Amino acid sequence: MKIKPVKVTDASIASGDVPDLFMLGDPANVSAYQGQGVLLNIDPNMVKEKMPEYYKDVEQSKALFQTVTFGDKLWAIPMYIDLKPYDMTMLWRKDWLDKVGITKLPETLEEFEKAIYAFAKQDPDGNGKNDTYGLTGTATSTWSTGFYSVFGAYGVEPTLWQEKNGQIVNGSIMPEAKDALAKLRQWYVDGVIDPEFITDTQDTYRKKLYNNRIGAIEEQIGRAALEDGATIVSMKDVNPSAKLAISKNPVGPGGSGNWDWGVKSNYVVIGNKVKDDPAKLNKIFEILRAQSSDEETINMTSMGVKGTNWDFATSGTTSGATKYLPGFEKQEQRDSIGVRLFSLGNITTRSYRDKYSNPKLNEAVRTYSSAPHWTDALLFAALPSDGKYKKDLTALTQKYFAQFISGEIPLSDFDKYVAEWKAKGGNDLTKEANEMYQKQFKK
Repeated sequence: MKIKPVKVTDASIASGDVPDLFMLGDPANVSAYQGQGVLLNIDPNMVKEKMPEYYKDVEQSKALFQTVTFGDKLWAIPMYIDLKPYDMTMLWRKDWLDKVGITKLPETLEEFEKAIYAFAKQDPDGNGKNDTYGLTGTATSTWSTGFYSVFGAYGVEPTLWQEKNGQIVNGSIMPEAKDALAKLRQWYVDGVIDPEFITDTQDTYRKKLYNNRIGAIEEQIGRAALEDGATIVSMKDVNPSAKLAISKNPVGPGGSGNWDWGVKSNYVVIGNKVKDDPAKLNKIFEILRAQSSDEETINMTSMGVKGTNWDFATSGTTSGATKYLPGFEKQEQRDSIGVRLFSLGNITTRSYRDKYSNPKLNEAVRTYSSAPHWTDALLFAALPSDGKYKKDLTALTQKYFAQFISGEIPLSDFDKYVAEWKAKGGNDLTKEANEMYQKQFKK
């Protein structure tokens, strides 16, 4: 059995060049390739038999199997991640809070509002100019990172499927979304939201935090919770005198939360041609078991040789956070020796993760993450008509929400938006979402 790293693309699959084993990032990808007949359906009992250590862990989130079950058959082995450093929380310019006389990190939406108004109105950078804002968003790259926590305070997350009174509803069209938009619109009118929110990205809004334009952003916990977090380090490089602090997402009338992937990670799939080669299928599962539960194999494929390529971050320890050694800090340096190229990522057992993770970061994730209660009710499973409607509906939501917030159109047009969303495929997707929920996800 030959093993080599390959880049899987739609074009390579269409040409018939299908690897025996590869990863896909989303149920929609699995659904698309399954529809093309290039994937092998997988017997769940074989996963249980051949990968007992990993199956014991992933089975605790058994709904993940339902995300890639089509026609009552399983088409992928799900990966999971229960402590996600990329979950979002609030990151504040603590020095700005101090400057405007706010001594406690905001906890409620009311306190949040007071802080961002002070950032916009009280010259927190002390330059004597009216050139600061409370926050910004990213209205074009998503429906708007930067405002997730505000919607969460009203109990909704646009684009996510949410369960309400036993029915599945899209957060984009719920009445609470209109309430959140009204709040954001008022902030925009009052000069608290950066008018560039329509074109900003996560990269640009971080730079605005560093360079004294805004005072709060939504940030990944892993980038902001510890002193060596990427955003903390970048801030020190750009603005050494600045101080940052993270807080939980603000509590509002609908609770609190932020957009969250839940336990879903990537998926391992097997090419359909393997069905005619039982020996190869057994070998694939042998590889998968080693990649998921054999410590030496996982370390070698994901980090390289201990003492040469990597070591534990704290000298003399045998568990905890790890670090790459000089000459291997950059990904391209590790790629040159094959590290990561044969790794399958989040298919490791929970015991391995506990041993090779940073306990301080894990505790920060437990403290600040909205998981596991705040995620898609279908765990982002692909609906049959997603390919037909989802992209256009997402663009529709982006357009309307940006116009509502900026005041380009009146908030009374929210009902018009909802009607258009439903007419352009939203009703069909809602029907499919409820059918899938009843069949595969309802507890």
